[in-house]
Amino acid sequence: MQELRQFCRQNRQQLCKQQQFKHALLATQKLLRSNWCQRPKKIALFLAQDGELSTELLVKPLRMRGHSLYLPILKTLRGRNMAFAPYTEQTKFIPNQFGILEPCVTQQQHLTGNQLDLVLTPLTCFDNFGNRIGMGGGFYDKTFAFKKCFLHHKPKLIGWAHECQKVDKIFPKTWDIPLDVLITEDRLITF
Repeated sequence: MQELRQFCRQNRQQLCKQQQFKHALLATQKLLRSNWCQRPKKIALFLAQDGELSTELLVKPLRMRGHSLYLPILKTLRGRNMAFAPYTEQTKFIPNQFGILEPCVTQQQHLTGNQLDLVLTPLTCFDNFGNRIGMGGGFYDKTFAFKKCFLHHKPKLIGWAHECQKVDKIFPKTWDIPLDVLITEDRLITF
């Protein structure tokens, strides 16, 4: 699994800035045209790093459509693996233990995963069956573990990646939570 993760990370890191921008633009257009973004919702994004497909182009149009945006946050209430904090134009940030910027807000403002409508999930690899491999911490899988029992309940988990991160087959573990949708620069697939 670690070798596969490393291979896909290298693929996305090798994309030049122009390719990165073009891929983000094409994926953004696909999401904005989807039925899921036509009425205001609570949408969780992530701040791209390490060659991940950027979500930056989504922020302004989603806010203009009245959506509320959130970012993942690891330091949250005891018993939670991860929460989601409001992401506004006034948001101030602090780095978490991995150096990833997170909103600096009170814990009372944190949402749990089941309070969201759409969640763009980062990943290192994906396959054509809705499986994903993350960075290895299990934060998304643990946070959305409730979807194992309630597959069609919100939120809709949307894998957000470059096409070069696709692999033939991922053999998921029992704790892995599958994607509902995958969006790359080339396609939008519903599982």
